Amino acid sequence: MSDNQNKPIRAPIACILGHIDHGKTSLLDYIRGTVVQQREAAGITQHIGASFFPIEDIKNFLKKSKEEFAEKKLRLPGLLIVDTPGHAAFLNLRKRGGAVADIAILVIDVISGSQPITWESVRILRERNTPFVIAANKIDRIPGWKPIKDADFTDTYKQQKAHVQEYLDKSLYRIIGDFLEEGFKGIDRYDKIKDFTKKIAIVPTSAITGEGISTLLLVLMGLVQQYLTKNLQFSKGSAEGVVLEVKKERGYGKTLDVLIYNGILRKGDDFIVGGLEKPVVSKVRALLLPKPLDEIRDPRQKFDSVEEISAAAGIKILAPDIEDVVAGSPFRSIANPSDKDRIYKEIEQEVERIKIKTEKAGVVLKADTLGSLEALENHFSKQSVKISVADVGPIKKADIINASIVKEFDPYSAVILGFNVPILPEAREEAQKQNIRIFTNNVIYRLLDDYLEYAETRRAKDTAEALDELTLPAKIKMFPEYIFRNSNPAVFGVNVEGGTLEPKTSLITDKGKKVGRLHQIQDKGQTIDKAEKDDEVAISIRGIEVGRDIDKDETMYVRVPESHVRQLMSKFLNELRTDHKEVLREYIMLMREKNHPWWGM
Repeated sequence: MSDNQNKPIRAPIACILGHIDHGKTSLLDYIRGTVVQQREAAGITQHIGASFFPIEDIKNFLKKSKEEFAEKKLRLPGLLIVDTPGHAAFLNLRKRGGAVADIAILVIDVISGSQPITWESVRILRERNTPFVIAANKIDRIPGWKPIKDADFTDTYKQQKAHVQEYLDKSLYRIIGDFLEEGFKGIDRYDKIKDFTKKIAIVPTSAITGEGISTLLLVLMGLVQQYLTKNLQFSKGSAEGVVLEVKKERGYGKTLDVLIYNGILRKGDDFIVGGLEKPVVSKVRALLLPKPLDEIRDPRQKFDSVEEISAAAGIKILAPDIEDVVAGSPFRSIANPSDKDRIYKEIEQEVERIKIKTEKAGVVLKADTLGSLEALENHFSKQSVKISVADVGPIKKADIINASIVKEFDPYSAVILGFNVPILPEAREEAQKQNIRIFTNNVIYRLLDDYLEYAETRRAKDTAEALDELTLPAKIKMFPEYIFRNSNPAVFGVNVEGGTLEPKTSLITDKGKKVGRLHQIQDKGQTIDKAEKDDEVAISIRGIEVGRDIDKDETMYVRVPESHVRQLMSKFLNELRTDHKEVLREYIMLMREKNHPWWGM
């Protein structure tokens, strides 16, 4: 162990995960003193970001809480935190972050507790065997909480009133209970744990007041330093990493945001990375490093140009011929030319797993980055939304033409969905000509919700219009005591036993005898345009006489034309109520019994 302690170690990589709006980016922002989250659309992280926290800056932050915290023996060179999006759309992006993480911070809102994406995050961590610490965030929102800025959690907890402490304790017990139900054997508040290898630690925090954040950093770094340093031994070999994003930067052209988790990358190094059709071989033209405590996704200051970078680091790479690079693919520098073929094949196999499958009929997807496109595809496929075209860049005229082709197969999928991309004037003009809807949004789940609402509304409207053209089934039973007129026209009371009864429809008795056309429906003396199941109404029929043409207690069905029956059974069966279906089946059986040739269907 002493030998290992003397060896240089790299900065650990911590991945921060959790449900949407539980405060992941806000926690990091509090330490960085930045406002990255406020610049994100809807306050939701849309792309993966990476921030490096040097050890001296961490110690300075710890001093805000307790002077003795800064004197702790922290041998780590710093901490690289990968901030991942919290919405379910970003499962794949979180896997990229989680795959290379040494440890993770799972953020849970202490008020609202565990949510669906909380468990999705937990599953990812379990799959990767990644140890994690829980930040029970937003303690400042507890009713009656008295904040103490930047305080250590135990110090601020002691200053709270008994009923406030009790509220927090109950909230933590609820989280603990949820994890026990999910099969975790040990979980507790950090100050009650003796062996951190056997229990998951919960650290209550506030990203607003800073309370508990220093505690969280100490627990996190203590765990890494005590149990994970053997995984952090520094390597001087070729760089290994993962592509976080592929995007166009003003003044740079296409760039790669890469998380380097092992080895050293130098300016001028050859590298292989995954591409749309095949792996891309290129050369590092420049390495751009964010300032310490800054954010690779959205830096406050200009990048530093460096000659080399060692793990762990988030780095922006400038290189030629990287237009087709796929976000999420492995990144490898080539230290030995003899390894080139092997690395090429490994990356080729990996990229095959994340290619977006398209179909003949589906929506046209456009996104600002391949990472976003992959997230869109993942979220849309879960909602059974098919995709015909998936591409990066602005919405162009060609996209409208593609959508118009889809219209022939599925009119509800003939739309353009753009995430964080502009619409070119020629595309807008073509869309108006072709009557193609374009949806754009810079929040992925809202983009999907807008489309699903549109498709559902349009489908319901089209279905209603189509059903309006069809005769719906209905079954009625006469009330013998309510025969108001025997003839000219016959008027009598009925109970609608099922279906929808409408005027101008023809009736038939349950013995197969034609009755005539229903002229009018009345309820309490008022003419109405329809009657539904269990309604009791009066109807009038011309050309018949009660007692001669029909009895006083007949059961009758609406005569549904053959072509209407076939459409109702094939196209609209799922749109019909249960009573419609039951009456329709009874009517079909009646017609079969009467030997009508077309009822053998």
